Formats: sequence, structure tokens, C-alpha cells
Amino acid sequence: MNKSLIDQIKRYDAEAGDHSKHYNDKYTQMYRNEFMRSPLFKDRLAGMYTLDAMCASGIETGFLIELGAEVVGVDISKKNVEEYNKRWGKPCYLNSIHKTTFSDNSFDAVYICGGLHHVLPLLKETISEIYRILKPGGHFYFLEPNKDTWVNLLRKIWYKIDGKFTEDEEAISYKNTLKPFLSLGFTEKSLNFGGNIAYIIIGQSLVLRIPNRYKKYLAPTSFFLERIFSKLPFMPKLFFSAVWKKNKL
Repeated sequence: MNKSLIDQIKRYDAEAGDHSKHYNDKYTQMYRNEFMRSPLFKDRLAGMYTLDAMCASGIETGFLIELGAEVVGVDISKKNVEEYNKRWGKPCYLNSIHKTTFSDNSFDAVYICGGLHHVLPLLKETISEIYRILKPGGHFYFLEPNKDTWVNLLRKIWYKIDGKFTEDEEAISYKNTLKPFLSLGFTEKSLNFGGNIAYIIIGQSLVLRIPNRYKKYLAPTSFFLERIFSKLPFMPKLFFSAVWKKNKL
């Protein structure tokens, strides 16, 4: 197994509880609903067989269910898979997304929220696997931290001194890294850029070790500022989200 994957399995097993507490809390879910999910999901997923890939304990699963999707999870952490099954009562499989056990053309949709930048050494294999398990005409939804901004310099410094991240983990360039891979078998349907102050404080609270008890005080002001800053063209956009459709044969 790839060393980076081994390191990540150890890390995610170790922090599974903290990850769930930080990203399942009320204010992080509010942030994700307004700033991340709403721009990405323009249509319902009624009856669509959907893979919540790199799902952790199911941070996004409730939202997908609300959209009408029939959801299945996959994650590399045994603890996350156990928590997912307990919490949602839905199938969740212990696999890496770059090499799953699903059959060809299984899913109507695949969704990854903030996971691709953790598998950069295996990005080509991951995109190929998503292509394989998606039905022709199926949709790949994803959201990732944006490399193409000056703020990424600060991110790289933090990743280096933090000690939690492997040397292979970094933000992604949509134009230079993801788009060339996806263009081989998919067609771009939508692209959004977003994220500033509230993304850092609320959306990335685990990374910055911001206790959940402070979020109720930080959320109103940071949400207000994010709405204003997002309208300013010179403000850096810290994440991107996109939908790509698998080409029909």
C-alpha cells in the first residue's frame, strides 16, 4: 500500500472523533449549507444512487439524503466506517477511493468534499476509478481547497509546521491539475469559487484547533464578512467546487 495512504489511515483513525465533532456541529453545517453546498448542488438527487466518497463519519450524508439521494459511503478509516454505519444505518465500505470494489457503472453520482487533495500521488488512479464506477451520463461533484491564490503560501507553511499532514498533501490547482485529468472522460457542467474568512474560522476549525464552543460567537460575524468579501473581485477564493458529467460512450 502507498506510504501516504498508510499514514493517512493512522491519522484518520486517530482523529476520527475530533473530525466528527468539528464538522458535524451546528455552525459548520450552517456554513457548508450556505457557502459550499448550495452553489454546488443546483438540482435534487431524487432516487439517484450516490457514492459519498472519502465520507469520514458521514459529514455530508445527511445533506445528500435531504436531496433525495440513495447514499452509500466509502472511507479508508475503519473507525470512520464503523461510526458511519452506526450513525446512518447505511452501507459504508472500507476502501480507498483510488481502488474500490464497486462494479463498473454502479453510481448515478459520486461526491467528494475536500478529499482529493489528500490523494494527490494517486490522483490519476482516483479519477480513473471514479470514471469506472460512474454510469455513463453520471455526475461527479467535488469541492477542494484552491491552490491558485497567495493564501496557499500560508497554507503550505501551516501544513509543514502542524505535523498532522503528510508531505504529499496540499491544495489543488483546478486549471493545471484537476481539469486535464477530468477532460479525458468527463465534460464540465459547472464551476464555483468561494471561501474566505468564515471558511478559515468555521469551515476549517479542526485544522486551526478552534474549539466548537467558540463558534457560536465567531459564526455570525464571520458569515457576514464572508458574504461581503465574496463579492469583492480582488479577494482570494480559498476553495472551488465543480460538477463534471461522465461522457456517454
